[in-house]
This record gives sequence, C-alpha cells and structure tokens, in this order.
Amino acid sequence: MAQIRMRTPPGAIEDPLYTDFGRAARLLPGGYEAAVRRVPVAGRTIRLFQPADPNALADRVGPRAFEEDERFPYWAELWASGVALAEFLLATNRVKPGVGAVELGCGLGLVGTAAALAGARVVFTDYDPDALGFARANHALNLGRPGEVRTVDWREPPEDLTAPLVLAADVLYEHRFLDPFLQTLKAVLAPGGLAFVAEPGRKIAEGTVERLEREGFRRELHLVEIGWQGASHGVWVHEIGREVKRLGG
Repeated sequence: MAQIRMRTPPGAIEDPLYTDFGRAARLLPGGYEAAVRRVPVAGRTIRLFQPADPNALADRVGPRAFEEDERFPYWAELWASGVALAEFLLATNRVKPGVGAVELGCGLGLVGTAAALAGARVVFTDYDPDALGFARANHALNLGRPGEVRTVDWREPPEDLTAPLVLAADVLYEHRFLDPFLQTLKAVLAPGGLAFVAEPGRKIAEGTVERLEREGFRRELHLVEIGWQGASHGVWVHEIGREVKRLGG
C-alpha cells in the first residue's frame, strides 16, 4: 500500500500527492495518514483510500461520542464480507447499468464503488461523517467524480430515500443494530427491488435477515468463498426481493 499523509486543508493541486492520486485525494477528510489499497475483485482492481492504521483510530473516539452512541471506527477497516459482496455483484452481473442504489453502512465504500463500476448510480450512507468522506473519495478515485453521500441514522429511517438496489456488508455485529437495520432496509428498498446483505455468519445475526420472510419478502441465500488477508473466508449473501403490491391482491 502506498502511504500518504493528509493535511488540513490539503495543499495546492501541484502537490505530488495529487499527481499520484488525482483530485480524489482532495476529498478525503483532513488529519488522516492514509494508504491506497488495491483490492482484486472479479478480475478487476478497485483502489481504495484507507486510514493507514485503522486500529489507531480508536484513540480518536471521544468519551462523549462513545457514551452516547458507542461509536467505534469499524468503518476504517476493510472486512471480508465487503470484498465478498463486491465480488458477488460483479461476478454474477447482478447490477443493471443505470440502476439507483443505496449502500447502508458504507464504511470505506468498497461495495458501492463496485456497483458504480458496473453502472449503478450509488448513494453511500453511513452514520460517521469521516466514513462518508472516504467513500466519496473512493468513488472519485475509481470513477473520476465524487460519490453521492448522505448521513443516515438507522434509529430514524429516512422517509425520502428509496432505491431498487440496496447493499450492505457486515453491518450485523451488535444486537442494538439489528432491528434498526431491518427497519431502515425496509424503508429504503423500493417495491420490486432487490437487496443484498453480506455477513460472515456471526452468531448474533442468526435469524435476523430471515425475519423478513415472515413479512412477505423473498429471500435466497448464497455462499461466497474468498481468500482475504491470507485466510479463506465463507460469507453469506442474502438476496432479498420485495414484491410489488398489486391492486386487488
């Protein structure tokens, strides 16, 4: 990984940083030492800006933020479930060019960027503003223009954001997130749309996505096996369909 150190604010456009990484680097949040990571996905390479030492970011979490929201910088790591979902979407041609898409809990934005490379118009959503900054820059790094981002708190599902394609990877890791995530997914997924939720089989998430079947959603389960960071990972991808309600039905 090539390492760069961001300044606040960034320097002039002639700085070697921008010669090497383009104007996308100017979109990154200030104050980070960042790295550019190259991720192989379905026969292509996706480049991602990432904090150089994600573990060190824990020290940046203020006590008030942790006390109120138990906020922790999980967004700064690149998880196997995100790599697997990106691979699945591109390898199976699940993304139709021109489709509107929303990534929930986008983190660094790998999944949404993969969908954008396949032609989707993506809105990246997260609760952490720095995550949105990295996702916006990573879209630009790969597609030449900033990604569209929006702050979303799952405890207050948005009423004005819907899409026929909804994506989420490794977001079901704490019990307090499970119900808010499902409510937000149902609020955002348009009738007739598809959602893809990837998770590594965490015990805490057992039965969570499956609950949607009792509410009339269609669900198919896919196992994606990938090699990531020197280990093999099996990731479950839930394909969730929302039927269109018909008059008189």
